[in-house]
Amino acid sequence: MASMIAFVLACAAFAVLAFARHPLYGLYFYFASIYVHPPSRWWGPMLPDLRWALTSALITALAIMFHRGRLAAKPPWYANGIAMLLILYASWMVIQSAWALDLAMHLDGTVKFIKYLVAFWFVYRISDTKATIREVQFGHVLGCGLLGSYAMLVGRDGDRLDGVGGPGLDDANTLGMYLATGLVMGLALVLTYRDWRRWALLGVLGVIATGFVLANSRGAFLGLVAGGLVVMMTKARAHRRMFWALAVVGMIGFAVVVDKTFIERMFTISDVAKTSEDADASARSRVIIYQAQLQMFFDHPMGAGHRSTATLSPHYLDSRWLTTQGGGDTAVAERSSHNTFMTTLVEQGVVGSLLFIGMLLWLFGAILRLRRVAGHSGVDPDVVTMGGALAGALTVVIVAGSATDYLLAEVQFWLFAALASTLQLAEAPSGQAAQAQAVGDPIARQSGALSGAHQR
Repeated sequence: MASMIAFVLACAAFAVLAFARHPLYGLYFYFASIYVHPPSRWWGPMLPDLRWALTSALITALAIMFHRGRLAAKPPWYANGIAMLLILYASWMVIQSAWALDLAMHLDGTVKFIKYLVAFWFVYRISDTKATIREVQFGHVLGCGLLGSYAMLVGRDGDRLDGVGGPGLDDANTLGMYLATGLVMGLALVLTYRDWRRWALLGVLGVIATGFVLANSRGAFLGLVAGGLVVMMTKARAHRRMFWALAVVGMIGFAVVVDKTFIERMFTISDVAKTSEDADASARSRVIIYQAQLQMFFDHPMGAGHRSTATLSPHYLDSRWLTTQGGGDTAVAERSSHNTFMTTLVEQGVVGSLLFIGMLLWLFGAILRLRRVAGHSGVDPDVVTMGGALAGALTVVIVAGSATDYLLAEVQFWLFAALASTLQLAEAPSGQAAQAQAVGDPIARQSGALSGAHQR
């Protein structure tokens, strides 16, 4: 009951503050609707069905328009490379409606993709200063901390942890991926905060790490390693010593929370390349699915529509590789995609796969741009390190997507938007960046005051 009251009061406060202070609080309301997701909690039926995500999205959009004169000037949300690629991908999905195998499913996926583009706009427009970019990351890390606490309360059933989050977050792989992005971004916040939040975040990261271990996801583990390497390469030189100190502390802490089940599952990562019966069946099945998806692509080069891997799988896979969905007369044996790129190849065909490759190239270019600006004088090291963490978190999603389909993982839309904003700030002339910080932004002023007080 206390958690229900806390959620309602927090959402009410966020809704008021979104108009009274800054639309960032509307985004916090939106984050809360996703990470808490009242219908997934035991107290959910006690609350009216307010469609929390839609309500919070409307409040955020209205707050952005209400404060549009006070937000820092920046290019339109669609005037950057990654936004153009995402818009083209959504447009291609709309065009595919003419021949999608399962039109209802395809329309559902298309609508979700477009909705996530709206979330991209939220994050991009709100992330107009160094302070707001950092506070957006802070909200995501706190949400991951909440998911970690839920994971600790639920506990692992066997070797997996499913059903912790709401829709899109209720499987162990996706949960692990989200928590890994929280760990990577939390590291940057510890490096760049200079007030009490730096120390509070260390405890939050411990909770996230515990939830990550309970999720027991091999793909998420590989993503975490890759994301950490990106942060290592892109961090500002001013944060080098503290980064390595935190890395050592993090490895010691991680060694404390890991258990035998986690270690044993991580050692089965190499089974994806094995064909013997001793190899892990889940890992081996992925190779079989990839081979089938290649044949699906050759038969449908322009793409067969959203979720078409599952629709086509009974015609391309042996029955032992299919899983039964539903029960009774509605039971259907099929197999979904387990790789984001293969999803784009089968479902959106040549066009979709090329657009996805374009997104990967944009991310790679962003990493190179961060490394380049890090060597320039006058560039804020905090902005560089936060950008590196965003690039690292996106790397988590991409690498973890080699074992799971994350085409519609909403977190990547937030990360792309925040990274595009961070690059604009990092590459802007120092005078323009300072002017953006000085715009009538209460979040920026409060953060600057806190930082200045600490330094004095």
